[in-house]
This record gives sequence, structure tokens and C-alpha cells, in this order.
Amino acid sequence: MPLPRPLILACLLLLGLRPTPASAQATPTTGQPAVTTEAAKAQAEAEKKEEERFLAMVKRFKEMPQLEGKVTLTKAKATLQLKEGYRFIGKDDAAFILSDIWRNPKEAIRGVDGIIVPKGFNPFREEAWCVVVSYDKCGYVKDDDAAEIDAKKLLSAFHEHEEEVNEARKKRGYDELWCVDWAENPHYDKARHIIFWAKRLSSVRAGTDHDTLNYDARCLGRRGLLSLNAVASMKQLPEIRAAMEGIIPQANFDAGETYADFNASTDHVAEYTVLGIVAAGAAAKLLGKGAFLVVLLKFGKFLLIPVIAGWKYIVQGSRWVWAKITGTKPVPPAAAETKALDAPAAAEPPKQDPPAN
Repeated sequence: MPLPRPLILACLLLLGLRPTPASAQATPTTGQPAVTTEAAKAQAEAEKKEEERFLAMVKRFKEMPQLEGKVTLTKAKATLQLKEGYRFIGKDDAAFILSDIWRNPKEAIRGVDGIIVPKGFNPFREEAWCVVVSYDKCGYVKDDDAAEIDAKKLLSAFHEHEEEVNEARKKRGYDELWCVDWAENPHYDKARHIIFWAKRLSSVRAGTDHDTLNYDARCLGRRGLLSLNAVASMKQLPEIRAAMEGIIPQANFDAGETYADFNASTDHVAEYTVLGIVAAGAAAKLLGKGAFLVVLLKFGKFLLIPVIAGWKYIVQGSRWVWAKITGTKPVPPAAAETKALDAPAAAEPPKQDPPAN
């Protein structure tokens, strides 16, 4: 598959090269229709603007500070102690990479506190990957039911309603998105209080050779969840799994804010448990108002993040999925949420996912 011109431009600019101006390019070969003067001028102007845009993006990226060593996550009351080989890019610059360079809608990056990247990170390269860092102050999440996680039933519940979900996605201007399989089954590490799951995502139901990896680690703390979400391609799964095992120990809640520091007499308890978080993470029905499953892109790679206006949507979504898994009667979505599925998509920002590479 040929690389898109913007990507080629970006790569050339990073190498310090400038593409040949349109006026100096070869004329059409014999048999091709001649380009009118007006059309050629318009094309040249469009290419010039495109080149200027990418030149500005590359310039900003080169100027971005990349933090090393100790990084304080104030909102999460946590600290990253980055080892050699990793860097941290702060909130605003991370938003620029995710939105301007990787072309994601602004709503998909709300709540992102920054990204962890490997040394030498270049967002214009196909093999580039990052770990998106965010924090949800949802309260203390009980883990009593973690042993009840059933990956097969969760995936079946997800698959059961994928067509419905994709219809809703298309109404909102997105391409289809299918969960081909678990890349890593959801499970809970009780010793470290971390929930893991990873999905193989594709724009084609049966999957392709260029599918996307969505690797999630939710670290439980005294007052909420510290999320470390890696975006990469499926072929990078061994690399990402090893990288995450190295990155996770570098992220720690501050003294007094760990899961073990919970005080039942003073601290808020989340309305859902570990099982509820896993169910919500796989919930095909989590599509109500303010809770559409939004996709972060990286030239065809996806990072699935629920954009949620209120934790009640996680509660409802997880209960619905768990009801389907256990065979109990599911609670239908609220009327307002059903209407939201049929609401027309906002004109901006554009939400069309490019096809997978």
C-alpha cells in the first residue's frame, strides 16, 4: 500500500529534505489528459500549504521537551520514575501528537495527562508507539469478584452486538471497527492491583495482516485508576508486552495513595468493581450519550478509549454486559441514550477513521 503524501512529506522533512515543487515535477506522460492552468495552480497552492503545515508540525515536534527521570502526575497523586530509554511528553504536546499529527478528534483525547514514549520516538514513523497516561478519580475499586472474569464470555458478549455497534459508529461518521480476538485475555494481578486486557482490532471482521493492538493496564489506587494504554500494531505485541512490564513498575502512587492505603471510614468507594471495569471495557452497549467508544488513530492504528460523561455510564454498561454473560435479564438502555445513538454527528471535528495500513 503506497504511503500517503502527508506521511512522505513528514518523513522527508524530518530528514532535512524538501520535496520537489509541483512546478518542477515531470509533466504527464503521453496519453494522460493535460492539466489546466487553473487546476495546476490550485494543486500547487494546495501542496504548498500542505508542505507548510507539515513543516510547522515537524518543527514543533522537534522543539517538544521530553522529560527524563522523575515525572510528577499531580492529578493522580502518583510519580513516574522513568528509566533510561523512556521519555515523557506532557499534556499539551501529547494532545498535539494525538490530534494534529495522528489526526484524532479533540474529544478522543480529553483527560489525557501525557504519553510515555521510547527514546528516539518519531510520531511520523510507522513503527512508532506510545503509552497514553490518564487518571480517573472514580474512587476505590473493590476487587472481590476479580476471580469471576471469564474472557470467553466477555468476548462473546462483545461479538453479539458488534453489528449494532458498527451501525452506530457509521451514523456518527466512523468506519467499522471489529474486535477480532483478545490479544491478551483480561485478567487481574491481585498482588500488584492491576487489571490487564488487550484486543486485536480491525476494520475487517475477519481481521487482516495489519491489525491494531490495544493494550490496557488499569492500576488501582486509593482514590481511582491510573490508566496506561499502549497503541501499536499487532505485530508489535511481544515488544509492547515486554515494554509494558518494564513501564508499569516505573509508575507508582505516592505514599498514602496506594490501594493498600484505603480507609473505609473516610474514602469514597467506586460504584463498580474490577469485574465491572473489565465488562465496561468490552461493552458493546456502552454507546449512550457522552459514552460513545471513541478511537484514537495513528496512521491506521487505534486506541480504544471510552469517552465518558459520568461514571454512571460505566456502571450501566458493565451491568448490561454482565447480565448478558450470566444469562440474567439485561436492563435496557435509557431512552435518552437510545436517542443519542440516532443523533446526527457533529460537523466538526471530522471523525472518519482511515483504513488500517
